[in-house]
Amino acid sequence: MLRIDAVDSVFFSKPRPGSGQPLGLSREAIVRKAMEMLDAHGMQKLSMRKLAAELGAAPMSLYWHVPTKDALIELCLDEIYGEFPLPAPDADWEPALREMMHSLRHLALKHPWWVRGIGEFNSIGPNAVAMADSMLEPMLRAGLSTAAAAQSVSTVSSFVTGFALAEANFAARGGMDEPPPDLGKIADLYREKHPRYVEMLNDPAVWMLEGQFEFGLDCVIDGIKARVAALRS
Repeated sequence: MLRIDAVDSVFFSKPRPGSGQPLGLSREAIVRKAMEMLDAHGMQKLSMRKLAAELGAAPMSLYWHVPTKDALIELCLDEIYGEFPLPAPDADWEPALREMMHSLRHLALKHPWWVRGIGEFNSIGPNAVAMADSMLEPMLRAGLSTAAAAQSVSTVSSFVTGFALAEANFAARGGMDEPPPDLGKIADLYREKHPRYVEMLNDPAVWMLEGQFEFGLDCVIDGIKARVAALRS
């Protein structure tokens, strides 16, 4: 999802030269170490002071390369967009979009801090723009207008982002390692007042995350396919 605030962005300025700074300290090195810390501890635990200590540098020296912590996170977020496999220009839109959305979910679980930052920080870095641009060509060839193509990709990615965010939060509290909920106790609690809910608990499909994800993805993409079909009719 593209979000552009009426504020400055780290991508509007060029990196400052590293002359006079500690050997090996650069914007690239700072971003690389920050991403390691984000993967290990999350966004709330990242500080410029801790990052400087990890790099063996004075905290103020980081600001020569990165003006603020928010600017640093903006740079880190864009690095993750660079991990997306981009579709070929002649790719069909549906398989290309499905692959991109599966990658989004995978990267969100691999880098939970990244999915939590989507929408909170600007997504106008070169990697984010390359990802968005790569889907426009196949969508336009399918017959959609530029606005409809962009809105279609945004709608699908919004579903996947929300799904992956819930998964990431569940995993963060140890949910993936916990035993499944005691469905019998839940059923006893609600059987009389909410019988339909209790009946739903007994359906195995409810507890299959892969199935839920594919069902939701199919629903959203089916809506786009209907629009494309209407334009071609």
